[in-house]
Amino acid sequence: MNKRILRIALVATAAFAVVLSTNAKLDPSKEMASQTRWVVNTINARHYLRGTMEQLNGAEMVEAYIESFDYGRMYFLRSEVDDFIFRFGDAMEDSLQKGNLYSAFEIYESFKQKAEARTQWAFERLQQDFDFTVEETFTPDRREAEWPASPEEAEALWLRRLKYELLNEMLSLASEDKEDSSDTSLTPQNPDVAAPDDDEEEFDPTKLLRLVEDPEFYAKTLDAAREKIHRRYERNLSHTVAREAAEVQESFINAMTQLFDPHSTFLSSDTLESFNSAVQNSFVGIGALLEDDDGICTIKEILPGGPAERSRLLEPEDQILGVAQGDDEFEDVVDMQLRYIVRKIKGEKGTTVRLLIHPGDASDPSVRKIVPIVRGEVKLTANLATAKLINVPVDDSETVAVGVIELPSFYGNIGAGGTLTTTTDDVSELINKLRDAGAEGIILDLRMNGGGLLSEAVRLTGLFIPVGPVVQVRDSSGRTDVLSDRDPSMLWDGPLIVLTSRFSASASEIVAGALQDNDRALIVGNSSTHGKGTVQEVYHMNNRMPFSFLRNTEPQTRPVATKITIKQFFLPDGSSTQVKGVPSDIVLPSVNEFLPIGEDDLPHALPWDQVAPVDWINNWAKLNVASPEDPALVEKLATASQARQESLEEFKFLKKQIEWRRQRYDEKAISVNLKQRIERKIREKDYIDELDDTYDALSENDYTTEEFLLKVAEEQDALSKKTLAEPIKAIAENLSEAVIGENGAGTVADAVADAVEPEDEEEEDEPTYDIYLRESARIMADWIESLQQPKTATASTQVEATTQQ
Repeated sequence: MNKRILRIALVATAAFAVVLSTNAKLDPSKEMASQTRWVVNTINARHYLRGTMEQLNGAEMVEAYIESFDYGRMYFLRSEVDDFIFRFGDAMEDSLQKGNLYSAFEIYESFKQKAEARTQWAFERLQQDFDFTVEETFTPDRREAEWPASPEEAEALWLRRLKYELLNEMLSLASEDKEDSSDTSLTPQNPDVAAPDDDEEEFDPTKLLRLVEDPEFYAKTLDAAREKIHRRYERNLSHTVAREAAEVQESFINAMTQLFDPHSTFLSSDTLESFNSAVQNSFVGIGALLEDDDGICTIKEILPGGPAERSRLLEPEDQILGVAQGDDEFEDVVDMQLRYIVRKIKGEKGTTVRLLIHPGDASDPSVRKIVPIVRGEVKLTANLATAKLINVPVDDSETVAVGVIELPSFYGNIGAGGTLTTTTDDVSELINKLRDAGAEGIILDLRMNGGGLLSEAVRLTGLFIPVGPVVQVRDSSGRTDVLSDRDPSMLWDGPLIVLTSRFSASASEIVAGALQDNDRALIVGNSSTHGKGTVQEVYHMNNRMPFSFLRNTEPQTRPVATKITIKQFFLPDGSSTQVKGVPSDIVLPSVNEFLPIGEDDLPHALPWDQVAPVDWINNWAKLNVASPEDPALVEKLATASQARQESLEEFKFLKKQIEWRRQRYDEKAISVNLKQRIERKIREKDYIDELDDTYDALSENDYTTEEFLLKVAEEQDALSKKTLAEPIKAIAENLSEAVIGENGAGTVADAVADAVEPEDEEEEDEPTYDIYLRESARIMADWIESLQQPKTATASTQVEATTQQ
């Protein structure tokens, strides 16, 4: 069902007027000056490049800072950027050492004025006519573009952008329009939230053709698109004006820290809180995922076992219109940035937050209900490791059981509060479950794992090797330490594959590289991993004695920190994972190969380097541990995989999809000619339909799988089911808030009874046909089959025998 956005034109107009009238000038505080000096001193003293980096490039820092908000390089002229460089560039290093943030706030104030003027221009220009018949293009991705050289060039650029945005909305609205609808208006949908092919199965090309054949339909659609774009510009300006001083400070300091390397950053209080929650997989709040839907904070998902689910008063698609702390008055949060709303909803455990809700399924836009929720700990079990058992056919009657452990990050305790669990403990639990279920080989899926705790990467590697080196770490003084697994026990000694991609970074690369260097695992995936081979440490300012006076003089001070690159990784063989990453033993085709998502695509990435290798070897044959150390075995597995890549329909489908996406990526300039865009969209629709049909046909013959959850996730799931099974009266008996609706006030229990009914059946998620995982499982099955030889056979005999099969 399409979402209907609650829109009240008068309120929107009034809100915009308030924005313009309350545009107070931001100023840095003394606290910010102290924080800035501390960050500069800390990075100069602790960074890996300490003592080797030349004087700070003030000009580059000014440009990087401006790009942090003028990321499309459209608001300022080149001459204005040069003027900021002239005024502030040469003195930048001295200013930062003194904690002087004048330049940061001066530049941002100028940007606000530019944003206000450009927004007013857009409002006026939207009321005029547009010619969508001319041969023009717009390049949405302007990260590599130059700032316009003149006001005339800027004007022409903005006009093409406005036409591009209008055309996108018109095509979207026209494809959604239902001629038989009793509603003659066209309510715009949020393109930033909805998938581009949403409801594509109902798409009829003739709807788009009406834009060029039916003048009345064209005019109506254009007006609806104007309204949508007007609303977007209005909201963007309100976000710009509402930006807090701490955000300006954070952007400015990060423009400095990232001159050292891409991963050194200043963490404001909000960013630090999010960082801690992600690593520890828990936080205190209400347990709901929120999204910005055209300026309305909308509940996307209710997290299992959290306070929101226990309340039974919230549902996905409910819209949060106001937030109140305890018995305080409600604060309007319509058009407020999501990060600010989240900050208001979070709070101390045991405290109450009240939400003013417009139910997502309410047909009357005037319906409201007040939902009080007691904040509590929310366990992010969706971010924990999971497992499945795949049954891979090897002939007409037999299958091989292959275990898969998907690990999204390396999480655990970082010393900033309790942690839900740790990576190594979770993977250990899942390995035992897979072994008990009959797994003969295990795939460790690190494709979307961006890293995490170094200590957990070392511990996790130890599950698959006896004592031995995992990673070498070199600091700024040149000292190299070897971090080793010192526990001689192994939890899994069978065949092991690590599935990687260009998104596998940092700690993922340590695990993959260590297991590869130790000849313990076969690496399968993209040609190489991301290439982040550096160590960061988080330094907390308010925990350090020289600044402890801040806590006494300003009790409201929230903690800040800085994350600094202090060391570089090197694998046991001496090669750094930096830039080059970890190469795959067997490469699978992927769109990632041509996307700019690697470490070498980031500015100021540290260069690759190497150190002496660790003198270490494991005698896997003597230990009776499965290993891909024999080159003949790896070649045999790679040859079999390559043959499948050239013959199987799923790889033909994958290569067509990759080529289509490559062409889309290479097409930088997009036409703003209406007829050309309609023709393009129709062509794309036909091609996407063809790909979808192929995908659906392939999915019908997917391998059978069995899912496994961690105990903590099972407990959370059980708690969720118990909550949903409880009588509604028991949940609502302690609540007494009023519910405002069409018929006046009622009790919370009435609202729950009307709006929250447990479903008889849970909808099952549609399975994903994962070509990469399927091929990895087939490679594992080939490996397992090659091991089905007499125990007395030598390694070379085993390979020769399997080659003949």
